[in-house]
Amino acid sequence: MSAMLNRAVRCTAAVLAVVAVGAGATACNSSSDSSASKGGSQSAEKDSGKGKVQEASGVKMKETAAKGSRTDAINVSSGSASKRCHTGELDFKWGGPHGGRPDMEADYQQVASIQIENDGGRTCTLRGFPGVQLVSESGDTWDLRRSSDTPSTMTLKPGESTAAVSMNILPVPEGMEGPKRFAPSKVLVTPPDETSHVTLDWPYGGAILDQSGATRPGTFVNPIGIG
Repeated sequence: MSAMLNRAVRCTAAVLAVVAVGAGATACNSSSDSSASKGGSQSAEKDSGKGKVQEASGVKMKETAAKGSRTDAINVSSGSASKRCHTGELDFKWGGPHGGRPDMEADYQQVASIQIENDGGRTCTLRGFPGVQLVSESGDTWDLRRSSDTPSTMTLKPGESTAAVSMNILPVPEGMEGPKRFAPSKVLVTPPDETSHVTLDWPYGGAILDQSGATRPGTFVNPIGIG
């Protein structure tokens, strides 16, 4: 009886900790699993046919960020350093020919895109994940985790702008009560395998569901792709 009570206390503490950081549903090991499922959950899960979808506090998200993924701009086996695009050779601006403007009043995932232009005098390549850090209006920071997508090599000739950084984000509508909010003010972007970044103002307003402490959040960055 004492061992069962101890397990229940540990399980309750774990669930409360996960809910506090917006990480979604959790589970406790051993025999406490079955009793936890009978007692309900803080978020409901659905199978959409395209991956697991959670509904947490009324906000819908698709879990496609790689669990425990990295948040920096270093990519293993990303190609020749001599051909790589360097931060100073690139120009960044929001949006692009394929849109990428998020609806910050939506209660499901949106995409925000940053178009990349080769502003240098040579042809260069981009491959892998950029580092992306969100900075809130209050100065808090959030280093975005990577998606589970596989990178491909993007080649940019001088003046070309066919590459982009895309982020899946999980907005919180203004009138929604309950979820913890992260209101972006600035975005710091570091190109793949670079150490210097550019700083962009966040132009869309609104707030994102704060899952900055989650291992598989609904807001994450994708590999450099077609802009």
